[in-house]
Amino acid sequence: MTDNHREDPNLFDAIEEFVMNSENIGIDPQIFHILDNTESSEEEIAGIEKMVDVKLALRLRNMSCSIYYGMHRHGNVIKFNDVITSIGMQPAKLFIIALTLFSRLGAAHKMIEVESFAVSAFAKILAEQMHMNEDAIERAEIGGLFLTLGRVLIAIYEAEKNVTIEPAFIEKHHREFAVKIIETLTLPEFLADVVLENRFVLRKNSLPVTGIVYLAKSLVEKLIRDFGMIELKSPMPDVVDNLETTIGLKIREYFSLIGLGQYLRVIRC
Repeated sequence: MTDNHREDPNLFDAIEEFVMNSENIGIDPQIFHILDNTESSEEEIAGIEKMVDVKLALRLRNMSCSIYYGMHRHGNVIKFNDVITSIGMQPAKLFIIALTLFSRLGAAHKMIEVESFAVSAFAKILAEQMHMNEDAIERAEIGGLFLTLGRVLIAIYEAEKNVTIEPAFIEKHHREFAVKIIETLTLPEFLADVVLENRFVLRKNSLPVTGIVYLAKSLVEKLIRDFGMIELKSPMPDVVDNLETTIGLKIREYFSLIGLGQYLRVIRC
């Protein structure tokens, strides 16, 4: 990274101080302790529900009950420790962080959340279609979700301080702020690689996770630019009966359950 941020040191330093203050993230550190400990009891895991915002807990419940996470066919998840287990303890930790940050965005920045979830979903689907292993699929999904992390942090600062920051400043520095919060919260190291990369990466005969994430990002940006939302064409079941599903149905249900249904349109084909 360059030191060009010194052209506006007051703003850069103010945002950096804001980002480094864990109170501005709004997450109980005990949640991290529980989810980072593979020996945490069911009671401890279930207790997380009382440590997060009610709306956030509901969104996690909805996510875990969706076809997208393979639980819809088995009925609704009742116990919160089952919610965490169905998503995965580490992915759940990262989703809690992301959802907490998204909840602090103002209405003017809602599309950052929409873009983040769309990139996450498309990156996961691309990785699945390429028959990547479960670890790579999870990295693609989480990498897509956190790709705009720095922009989210700057947007939260704008909302908290009631200021407007120039797009050029955001474009230049959002990756730096993302890396700082990744290091502060000891998030997976691969996330720094994802957010710092700004090119389409190829391997000798395949795509790495960063390449898949940026392919998904390009697709999502085009859809939002063309339609002002995520618009897809997909075969859809005639009857939603838990016996037949399609990728389009999975995405539509997922967006609906996480409260972003109005930003997605699936056209039957």
